Amino acid sequence: MSFGDISYMLGRAHGIIGNFLTKSQISLLLSSKNLQELRAAFTQTSYDSIIGDMNFETQISDVSRNLKNSYSKLLVKFYKQAGSSAKKKLRNYSERYNAENLRIILQGIYRGMKHEEVLSRLVPVSDYSIDYYSRLLNMTINEIITIQKNRILQKYLRRANEEFETSGRFTPLESAIDQYVYSILPKVSKHYEAYVNMKSILALCRCIALKIPAYRYILPNRFIAKGLNASSIQEVLEIYNYAPYRTVFAKYTGTKDVPLHELEFAVERYLLNYWRKTFRYGTVLQMDAVIGFFELKLAETMDVIRIIVGISAGFSEEEIRENLLYYGSL
Repeated sequence: MSFGDISYMLGRAHGIIGNFLTKSQISLLLSSKNLQELRAAFTQTSYDSIIGDMNFETQISDVSRNLKNSYSKLLVKFYKQAGSSAKKKLRNYSERYNAENLRIILQGIYRGMKHEEVLSRLVPVSDYSIDYYSRLLNMTINEIITIQKNRILQKYLRRANEEFETSGRFTPLESAIDQYVYSILPKVSKHYEAYVNMKSILALCRCIALKIPAYRYILPNRFIAKGLNASSIQEVLEIYNYAPYRTVFAKYTGTKDVPLHELEFAVERYLLNYWRKTFRYGTVLQMDAVIGFFELKLAETMDVIRIIVGISAGFSEEEIRENLLYYGSL
């Protein structure tokens, strides 16, 4: 990978991160009592120009879409200016979010959600436009699977769809997307391997909670095979009670009722803390430092959206704060 290629991207990233939200700025946003106060607080941040003249009270979905599109444009800009080897890494990185977008679309079709509501939750990334996702929403699940360009993803989805059509349960499709994401992330960075293992542990716990056969919904490998015969979530956590997994799961080991949503959040926070350090101390020889920048930027963007939605819904400052990912890493 070109020294100059990474040096250029990392230099740009360090210039941009100077405009990231500080802890005090986020605290100012969180202290807002209503949407009017929140909009005023945003004038003290770099997000003011992105939000523009949009009305929080009537255009929250548009605000959310604008914020995500801003992130998407930044990623696409880096992607277009990257050399071939760096571009391949960024394409694989983007594919993770395309898969997440596909999950949201399939869930939206399955649940009969309004198209606007589904589109507001998407993060458009390189090689995929919001128009592309809009077209998917007008298709059947079978048609969406048929037009997937990636053969591995298509294979996983076809197999899962057979069971979905028989049982009516969405879990097989969701698990197929998980398997695809887990297969591509290590191609971006070897440091995603621990994250993928943690997500596999969570998938195993979810299968136990739902009383469904885990081996059919988890990407098979030696790591997760150790826990396939576990009969409870507590047993799973005991099996993987060693570094680095202990760092995340130790708090819940031995707990009678393990909240899966808390485990999920703990895994995401662990990953973000890792990428923060990687970006901060990375060198121009490390593409991982650039990936760390984008992980941080997306986490910041999603925290801003959580704050806006939380205050709109009337949640307390503490309730919103507990669900912030980027803020918790500062």
